[in-house]
Amino acid sequence: MMDINQHLSQRIKQLRLERGYTLDELANRSHVSRAMISMIERATTNPTAVVLEKLAVALDITLVSLFNIQTSDLKTQPYTRYSEQPVWTDPESGYTRRVISPLGVESPIQLIEVDFPAFAKVTFETPIRHSVQKQQIWIISGCMTILVAGCTFHLSTGDCLAMDLEGPIIFSNPHPTSTRYILAIANPSA
Repeated sequence: MMDINQHLSQRIKQLRLERGYTLDELANRSHVSRAMISMIERATTNPTAVVLEKLAVALDITLVSLFNIQTSDLKTQPYTRYSEQPVWTDPESGYTRRVISPLGVESPIQLIEVDFPAFAKVTFETPIRHSVQKQQIWIISGCMTILVAGCTFHLSTGDCLAMDLEGPIIFSNPHPTSTRYILAIANPSA
């Protein structure tokens, strides 16, 4: 199985260089320190979800695009075994995300499984994006509170929320048990 943190470090550096940004330029665009970006690119630190979101917006891509695996060295197939699905854990909140969708297969959607710990909270304060990202969250077990576009949604097992990510969003689990949910993300480029 691949080291997802190593992948993220290489992907961020690749995207920065493709856009012709210096470390200072990406730092100014993302409001993430030059030192932090350098450490991320050298894989000497594991960035939080909030830092990754800031970098993604500055690179003009979606957060989920940072996790996309380049498939030039992988055999593309229409399935991915559970043991091969990339898993990443946010070092700040402890939430984990597993990329369920097969790698390298063009599709209008991508599926992510998230395990969100009890009492965890993640706040994405990124500015409005160039294009609206559409997502749906289906709660498999537990409860979540999501604040998006100024509206608060309290979700329980079986509930599904469709949302357009156009600005700040807060995910929180104010309950004593973890929550599992499936995140379906529309991929406008497919």
